[in-house]
Amino acid sequence: MIFDKQNKHFLEWSTNPTMDPELQDLLANASDEELNAAFNLELEFGTAGIRGILGAGPGRFNVYTIKKVTICLSKLLLSKYPDRLNDGVVIGHDNRHNSKEFAQLVAEILTSFNIKAYLFANNAMKPTPLVSYATKKLNAIAGVVITASHNPAEYNGYKIYDPFGCQLMPEDTDVIATEMDKITDILNWNYQTNPALMTTVANEITKAYEQMIADLQFYPNETASKKQTKIIFSAVNGTGTEFTPVLLRKFGYDVIEVAEHAFEDETFKNVGNPNPEFAPAWIIPLQYGEKHDADIIIINDPDADRIGIAVKHDKQWVRLNGNETGPLLIQWKLSQQKKFNKLPVNPALYSSFVTSDLGDRIAHETYGVEIIKTLTGFKWMGDEIAKEASRGLNFVFAYEESFGYVLDASTRDKDGIQASVVIAEACWYAKTKHNKTLIDVLDDIYDEYGFYFTDTVNLNVKPEEKAIKLDPIMKQLRTHGLKELAGLKVVKVEDYIDGLYNMPGQNLLKFYFEDGSWFAARPSGTEPKLKIYFVVVDKNQISSKDKQIKMWQDLKNQLKLEM
Repeated sequence: MIFDKQNKHFLEWSTNPTMDPELQDLLANASDEELNAAFNLELEFGTAGIRGILGAGPGRFNVYTIKKVTICLSKLLLSKYPDRLNDGVVIGHDNRHNSKEFAQLVAEILTSFNIKAYLFANNAMKPTPLVSYATKKLNAIAGVVITASHNPAEYNGYKIYDPFGCQLMPEDTDVIATEMDKITDILNWNYQTNPALMTTVANEITKAYEQMIADLQFYPNETASKKQTKIIFSAVNGTGTEFTPVLLRKFGYDVIEVAEHAFEDETFKNVGNPNPEFAPAWIIPLQYGEKHDADIIIINDPDADRIGIAVKHDKQWVRLNGNETGPLLIQWKLSQQKKFNKLPVNPALYSSFVTSDLGDRIAHETYGVEIIKTLTGFKWMGDEIAKEASRGLNFVFAYEESFGYVLDASTRDKDGIQASVVIAEACWYAKTKHNKTLIDVLDDIYDEYGFYFTDTVNLNVKPEEKAIKLDPIMKQLRTHGLKELAGLKVVKVEDYIDGLYNMPGQNLLKFYFEDGSWFAARPSGTEPKLKIYFVVVDKNQISSKDKQIKMWQDLKNQLKLEM
């Protein structure tokens, strides 16, 4: 599709004398396809803030995106907390291209509105969960993280937290989005920073965060024994390096870092795709696992809010998905809390609608935990956790299938550092006390609750193709539905578009089958993709996996999918 260079936005950007030189170069060398995406689309708030491909134009992520969002965030904070501006906003960032500069810009703009801004020492990169924790700990009025989380290197993003360290809810992001639409001349907008309102997050906050994680251990005095557990760790060149391997060594484990992934690198050249859900991030760590005869491999994503694990079992490396790691963490924490009489009264677990119900069953059927289901995204879980006092509930766990877990609610967003320390102790315990791997433990869980095979299929498209390729799929499923799949009858359909189970509406469909299996379809809120979640129940791994393959093939046939 040829791009019209008389496009109003394009002319504003291409002829502006104050345009950032890097963006000028990008404009000069952009293809028609890139220009169409950059100037015929605009970035919007999704599941976890705003994310986009770096570049010039309103449809790309750049310095002007930062200015626009921060202006409107400042106005929101001025209206909500006029007497608390000195409580400030905590700002962190990951390792991505321009992240450090973007974080500095956020701080400067906030101070121009007389709002105190906290940066970490030397404006160094820090994990997303630490920003969430610090926001709550400092009693700040908001938090900001410049991160695209697990997205590829060409992305960056802007995530906002409320005073409790929870991602900002739609009632606030909608206000910001509305105000953003009113800004017509962001290219020429200027500001005057107030250096007196720039401050540094005290090191005591970081120490308190580390102590919170240390307290998640059930056997803190077993440091000598934990030396028997060998861990390969990868930070995929992101923020986890400073925390996860350091804490694991402090707690006694034998930790070998993947050297190629242990330094700050915005290009991820040794990683490829930094998402631990996908194979590229595992290539070098698995080589390390073989070389060093390790017990477990742990990978954090770039902003360390996620964790992926692989376990050595019968001389083979087995990668676990989020629906397998979650039940392991749940079983470990709840069994140990019960053992040491630390299980709180009225315990509560939070999980998303698209997460396997195996973890829910463990928590509810064995430990009497109340299960609270939410929409996808930890902002929904954080909002529900905030209601615990009025409900008389006590947090024990929160998670979703996309490798995100919280074990201590002093962070209200996914925390891959917490999860790394807890899964390491579960691995050590299984090995030294029962001569088992975590795969053996998972098999024990299946023996008790039945076998669950889960898989998520991602239908990826270009950002500009999302409406024309993905929307029709959801429309067809919603309009025509399904009667059966691979010979399995559909017994119930849930459409969340108008809201279900006390949750607001979301573009999500869920189909339940007669054998207890189900699948859900949902357009991603952060990336141009349609996610199809399969949870298949059967007698063993082979039969359930075979069933899922047949279900997916039949679904592709019924939807006439060519991708």
